[in-house]
Amino acid sequence: MDDQRAPHPDDRPAGVIGAVAKALELLQLFARGADVHVNQASRELGVSRSTVHRLLTTLMVYGFVEQDPASRAYRPGPALTGIGLAAGQSDELRLRAGALLARIAEATGETAHLMVLQGDHVLCLDSIESGRAVRTPSRMGWNLPSQATASGKALLAELPEGEIARIFPNEMIAGGSRGAPVRRIDLLAELEFIRARGYATNFGESEPDVCAIGVVLRDRQGRARAAVSVTAPRSRGDEAWMRSAAQQVLVLADEFRDAAE
Repeated sequence: MDDQRAPHPDDRPAGVIGAVAKALELLQLFARGADVHVNQASRELGVSRSTVHRLLTTLMVYGFVEQDPASRAYRPGPALTGIGLAAGQSDELRLRAGALLARIAEATGETAHLMVLQGDHVLCLDSIESGRAVRTPSRMGWNLPSQATASGKALLAELPEGEIARIFPNEMIAGGSRGAPVRRIDLLAELEFIRARGYATNFGESEPDVCAIGVVLRDRQGRARAAVSVTAPRSRGDEAWMRSAAQQVLVLADEFRDAAE
């Protein structure tokens, strides 16, 4: 990977926040493929050890780095790794699934989204909006609590119970900024139902005025690659709509699987 050099502080544009810039410069050190030590980072960034330690502690709290308990060195954490994986997935999946999203949006008359699971959230890689005047807009780039979204629940249903417990270690799962809290035992029961039915639903769980269905996209070996969801305003998205939209998307998802390389 190319070594990306950060601009000198005197060359930074007006409005750049110094602490954020230092945190980003610190993350760039991990591009070299080696663990990072506090002394090393202090020398290369030109800041004190205490400043580096505070930056690393903050990044560790948010999952961007983790510390080896033996060497005390820092390495990329799951959040940083997930961003890299999502970026790679984005190019491939968006190219392959773009036509599918367009067909889903046309068939259902509603907005279609391409989602991937990242820990306890789902990330929207792409959206194609409905042509209706009243519609749910694109969610591209959004992170949403997986247990509160149709696509997230569809992807969670692919995982064994032990993995669900690892992702959600507490009995009560906090819903984040949009999703309502849910008991893990209730989520497990719903995931079992989703496996049997083949699709997931969201009736105002992530956003009060939105409902959705979610279906997993698989490759030819049956492995889950991502999920597609269709969202509609609750004024149109009743249970009958959910059943109809789900059946349409299941057919299209099967065709996508048959065409997968």
